[in-house]
Amino acid sequence: MRALIGDLLLTAWERCAGEHDLDRAVTMLGLALPATSREQLSALSLGERNVLLLGLHEISFGPRLRGFATCSQCGEPLEFALATGLLAEDLEARCGQCAVESDVGAAMQMRPVCTRDLLASLGEPDAAQARDRLLALSIGAEPAAGGALRTHPGVVETFERINAAADLTCTIACPACASAETLDLDLARFLWLEVRHAARRLMDEVDALAGAYGWSERAIVRMSPQRRGAYLEMLSA
Repeated sequence: MRALIGDLLLTAWERCAGEHDLDRAVTMLGLALPATSREQLSALSLGERNVLLLGLHEISFGPRLRGFATCSQCGEPLEFALATGLLAEDLEARCGQCAVESDVGAAMQMRPVCTRDLLASLGEPDAAQARDRLLALSIGAEPAAGGALRTHPGVVETFERINAAADLTCTIACPACASAETLDLDLARFLWLEVRHAARRLMDEVDALAGAYGWSERAIVRMSPQRRGAYLEMLSA
């Protein structure tokens, strides 16, 4: 896996800027894993995809996910940091407990939901119909069959079980009112915000160094962060 730094960071920022977060996840992983096709990445279960996103975040931006939220009870700003390694271990364990394919009776086999499925469900008018679409896709049935499948014995329970690794949440205690706030962690969104922030910072450094020394963008982004930092310190001295 290649880190999103230098040229690759700017390429990720450029390609992902106009994409949906679901597409961004695949684009960023595709740049980091050039030997793996977009189709293969889109077909990974969400748990497997999220493990890769955590690994990519760690090698590109460090071993902690840092985020902000607001307490729903008192409005207090909340700040949190999560260890990517621990999150990845938990997800890998949960992925191992979920069968890749499960028999739900009547000759039906169910697989975990993947990014491709989520993209296909985006056009549904509400959450219930989107869920029905995902249920149908996971069994390989026609999209319109999702509603009927919900009534089939064991289908919903199996769906929940094999997709348990897709949900990633954390609970934060509010320091002001002591209430517990449960947050959904969108790893693709986390990684994209890091890419956007780091790319902007890198372009600011390119602008400063190119203006001072006449160096090309390629030469500057290929420097190590330490070397760029040293030149920027000399400029500000």
